[in-house]
Order: sequence, then structure tokens, then C-alpha cells
Amino acid sequence: FDAIARGSEHRIGSFTPQELANTAWAFAVVDVARRDALVDAVSARASEIGGTTFSRQKRSQLHQFFLSVELELCPPAKLLAPADLQLACREVLDGESPASSSKLHQDVSAELARMGIAHENKLSVSQLGYRVDIAILLVAGAAAGGSASESRDNESRDNAVITRAMEAVRAATIDHAGIVIEVDGPTHYDSERRLIPSSEMKRRHLALVGWVVLAVPYWEWRVLEGGHARKTAYLAALLASAGSKP
Repeated sequence: FDAIARGSEHRIGSFTPQELANTAWAFAVVDVARRDALVDAVSARASEIGGTTFSRQKRSQLHQFFLSVELELCPPAKLLAPADLQLACREVLDGESPASSSKLHQDVSAELARMGIAHENKLSVSQLGYRVDIAILLVAGAAAGGSASESRDNESRDNAVITRAMEAVRAATIDHAGIVIEVDGPTHYDSERRLIPSSEMKRRHLALVGWVVLAVPYWEWRVLEGGHARKTAYLAALLASAGSKP
């Protein structure tokens, strides 16, 4: 891919908007946005074309490319696209209305609420322009959510398991921006259940700005039928793993 990158650096000046956005996004996916010459060429050509010429989808791709350059290039690139072009690309995500939550998402959210874990659905992470499925934030110096005593009020809860999860949430939200749980349906994976590149890059960017990123794949949740106990245990173990994230 490095050889392709070197070749593209010299041809990007003639790329169409679609070719430029596709190429820039592909390089960001495989983490070769570290090549200064490539970054310069993409930025210069995007500036020539102008933000309004790109479709919404292509501006979204360019936004992920610019994020990768900003967050991952070391040292930072000397030349980036003008701020107005970057803003035009970012506004595609900022201006999107939250998609309605899937049944899977609603089910996971409801189970978290039962456990006393306060959270926000479809939170917009302003620093990046991404919208995340579930965000758990630090609230008033405590774990984001109900207290352990509130958990004990519901006899159906496994107090010890939930308490450990609460402790992990507290530690993770103190040391990080918060916890993101991505509830991933089939469209986030390929036929072999590998995460698609755009979703993988989103998680990478979130982690780089301080979020602990967890995921609930659809096939893992589907097998947790038969009451709340298995779902509670699954989510408690997931949240407990947040404490081990760097």
C-alpha cells in the first residue's frame, strides 16, 4: 500500500472529487495518512475542488481523513486543507439527525438502566463530530449512574457483579473522557463478522481522544435470551473490562 501511496501522490492533482475522497479515506483506513507528501497532495487538491463540490458521503470520507491526520500524524502535517473546507466536511456529520435506535440498542440501553448505569443515547462527540450509540460519563464525581445501594433495591440484580461493574465505570470515567458502548448490528460487520473499516476507524479516533470504547456485537446479544440475569452478567463483565483499558 505504501507503493500505491507514493504513486498516488503524483496523480492526485488530476483526481475527481469522488476519486480524491475514496483515495484519502482508503489511506486513512490503513493508517498511511502519516505520509506528509500524500497529506499535502490531498489537502491541495481538495482545496482546489472546494467543499461544496463533494457529495455528503464524500465530505464524510474526507472528514475521517482529516481526523486521522490531526490525531495520528506525528509530527503534525505542515499543510492541511483550509479550515472552511474542513468545517464543510465536518458539518455533514454535525448536521445529521440521530438515527432512530434499533431494537438491539433499545434493549441494551434498557438493561443498563435496570442496572442503575446512567447513560446518554446517541451522544454527539463534539470534538470529532461522531455520534455514539451509548455514552457513560462522569457525573458529580461518582460513577455515571445509580449507586450500589440503588442496585440492591432490585432483588433481581446480582449485587456483587453490578458493584464490580460500577467500580470499573467509576475508575474509567475518572481517567478517561468517558465510556462509549457501540451496539453493532449486522451492517457494522462483513460476511466474516469483521468490523467494517469506517466503524473501526471511528473507534480508533474515539480512543485517541480519551474514550474507552466497548462494543456489543449483535450475535453476542442475541444468545442472551431467557430473562435479565444473563444480560446483566454480560454487561457487567463488559463494563468491568473498561478498567483494564489504557
